[in-house]
Amino acid sequence: MSQGNSIKKLNGLQRALSLGLYVSCTAALFLLLALSSFDPADPGWSQSNYQGEIHNLTGAVGAWSADVLFYFMGFSAYVVPIVIATSGWIIFKQTYKLVEVDYFSVGLRLIGFFLMVLSLAALASMNANDIYEFSAGGVTGEVISQAMLPYFNQLGTTLLLLCFIAAGFTLLTGISLLTLVEAVGFGVIWCFNLLRKAPSYIKKPKDSEDTQGFMSVVDKVKLQREEAETQNTESQELDDYLEIQQDKETVSRQEPVISIGNDDNGYSEDSARFDNPDKEAPIDEMPPISIDTQGEQDLDSAPWVDNKQDIDFDTDSSEGGLSQVEREQIAKRKQAKQEDKARIENGIVILPGSEGQDAQAKKMPMAPLPDISLLDVPNRKENPISQEELDQVARLVEAKLADFNITAQVVGVYPGPVVTRFELELAPGVKASKITNLSKDLARSLLAESVRVVEVIPGKAYVGLELPNKFRETVFMRDVLGSQAFADSKSKLSMVLGQDISGEPVVVDLGKMPHLLVAGTTGSGKSVGVNVMITSLLYKSGPEDVRFIMIDPKMLELSVYEGIPHLLCEVVTDMKEASNALRWCVGEMERRYKLMSAMGVRNLKGFNAKIEDAKARGEVITDPLWKSSDSMEETAPELDKLPSIVVVVDEFADMMMIVGKKVEELIARIAQKARAAGIHLVLATQRPSVDVITGLIKANIPTRMAFQVSSKIDSRTILDQQGAETLLGMGDMLYQPPGSSVPVRVHGAFIDDHEVHKVVGDWKERGQPQYIDEILQGSSEGEQVLLPGEVSETDEDTDALYDEAVAFVTESRRGSISSVQRKFKIGYNRAARIIEQMEAQGVVSSPGHNGNRDVLAPPPPKPF
Repeated sequence: MSQGNSIKKLNGLQRALSLGLYVSCTAALFLLLALSSFDPADPGWSQSNYQGEIHNLTGAVGAWSADVLFYFMGFSAYVVPIVIATSGWIIFKQTYKLVEVDYFSVGLRLIGFFLMVLSLAALASMNANDIYEFSAGGVTGEVISQAMLPYFNQLGTTLLLLCFIAAGFTLLTGISLLTLVEAVGFGVIWCFNLLRKAPSYIKKPKDSEDTQGFMSVVDKVKLQREEAETQNTESQELDDYLEIQQDKETVSRQEPVISIGNDDNGYSEDSARFDNPDKEAPIDEMPPISIDTQGEQDLDSAPWVDNKQDIDFDTDSSEGGLSQVEREQIAKRKQAKQEDKARIENGIVILPGSEGQDAQAKKMPMAPLPDISLLDVPNRKENPISQEELDQVARLVEAKLADFNITAQVVGVYPGPVVTRFELELAPGVKASKITNLSKDLARSLLAESVRVVEVIPGKAYVGLELPNKFRETVFMRDVLGSQAFADSKSKLSMVLGQDISGEPVVVDLGKMPHLLVAGTTGSGKSVGVNVMITSLLYKSGPEDVRFIMIDPKMLELSVYEGIPHLLCEVVTDMKEASNALRWCVGEMERRYKLMSAMGVRNLKGFNAKIEDAKARGEVITDPLWKSSDSMEETAPELDKLPSIVVVVDEFADMMMIVGKKVEELIARIAQKARAAGIHLVLATQRPSVDVITGLIKANIPTRMAFQVSSKIDSRTILDQQGAETLLGMGDMLYQPPGSSVPVRVHGAFIDDHEVHKVVGDWKERGQPQYIDEILQGSSEGEQVLLPGEVSETDEDTDALYDEAVAFVTESRRGSISSVQRKFKIGYNRAARIIEQMEAQGVVSSPGHNGNRDVLAPPPPKPF
């Protein structure tokens, strides 16, 4: 693009405003020059005609203008150019649009301005007439002062005029004089403290020899720092040296104190505080820096030692270095500390003292986690919104609410990466629901994509109004993973969600949920959110702590995690295998409950703690449920820690549609009981309808996460309240934590596909998964795995009319209970059992949302 095309042209209104700015600034400068160069001998309105030379810099027009202004206003005339220039600038910048102007506030400002100008003119007339050719306050000041003096005298009139000036200043600027006085007081105190800290108290050495010794120490330290950088000297010697020097009593209070102020090398006396760097010590209490006769310096308090790990003190004592005794002490401390350090050999952490006979007992496996450098460094863009623009929008919100007969005042503005929340204080008697019903009208009038109304803000008596930002920022997963909140989270099931509306990271614990229900339409960011949660678990836990069962009916979203060591089985894409996986989870849940009951613990955390304590004591805990008839082993196996199991289903609506009612029962059973057993569900769906998210599932999964949905009905289905239909998409979500009915708005973190591949590839290099075949096969040694209390169907349980009913259904292609009931003249319960047997055998499908079943079996062949 050429330079000429890159220049932005102004429209008609902008050209007019620019012209007005030029004219106002020129007029203000003209009047200022005219007033400054005023000469009483020049011709003017109040002067006699004079045909001589005009001394005013701006000519006859300037002389006349200055004469008129001085005659009426006196010294106050110098305010006129300032007012003209300021008015032109305000109009040019369009600080307030016409509909946003608060006329009451503008009126108060004008009153305050005139009150100040007139009072100043009157004071000038009373006190400065003898130093000026005209009245110092002009005609205006003379009239006001002469009118007040007979009634209040000189002192009373002065007090009243000063009071008027203070009141006018407050009305004009909105700043209280008390606040101004406090600010001046703080400024004086700050200047006084600054003068106290000035280098006026620096005392120099008495003789030149001490100064030379001081400089030699500085040069020596700099030289030693350069040698340390080239030779990569270990910093432990310095630490030991400092510990020794602190024990030595080389500092005497009788010696002259040298306080180092700011010098040419950038050293400051603040760096000499080593006891408590955050606390400012008085000057007389600062640690002294003493210089001995040999030029040695106590480097513990030397201000130029800003990086103690870069200095090598391995020099001779004759050169001002360490003595032989100090060298021996350093060597002993270094050897002792080296023995206490743990070292890593071949991926094994060897603890101190593990080289003897108990070396094997003191070794533990090392479980490193992926590095955050696998994720891309985000390319951030600063939000260009300014405080002035936020104030404009706040006034606009108040004006638009007033158009709908709602009196409200914006008391708080909280900008975030995606939306900005405006907290409103409603007038007495105004219901919050009235604003909620006007959300679409407000969005239209404010030119916003959508407006979300938060009727209840916990801990506040205000109503929240969330407006989307003009420029949307992207919340990158690397920022949230690198936050202090994620680092401080001790749970192995910590998951990253994103940032809240104020930009703070949101990190949750899946173990406390204990299950999560995710819903959102296509393109709302649901799949990216699930990937973010899984990846954050991979950044927090190893396969010894968390294992996954992933069910992906779409065969696209979760297949990228195939091969990581956390998987218990391959990523499930066949829905019949998905049913077997859920059935295995129920069986594993029951087994863990029996195991924890026999161990006398209440949950998985207590079980693992008991196992770890026993191992720390050198004891072995065997499986209390082991039976000799169940295994070829002679003794019971040793118990080990049990990992948490996270079952992730990307689209469980499709799974329920194919497998049927049995999946709902399995999900409900896991959700009801699996918390203590360490099994957690993450269910995601695009269709949050009542036939998918049934009441049984919702009752047992209190934690919900709603991305953008298409209607209020879908929002109520997932959250039991509306609001998700007003989200902005692309990761914008409402997170409802467990035990709370108030959802939290979260802007989901973003992770790219290639970043997921990097993290998965890093885990694949660490180890291979150990799959359990029984999870997908649903059988062990040819026998079907049955749940506790479940019995298998045998031929004896099959109805006598079953074969005839199958022939009728496949031929007529009608798989309803009523049709079988009418055909064979049997009761409803018997016909229902026959249809359920057909569903179990795959002859008919499960009932749809309207109750109809599809006949899956082909029709019987016709005879020739």
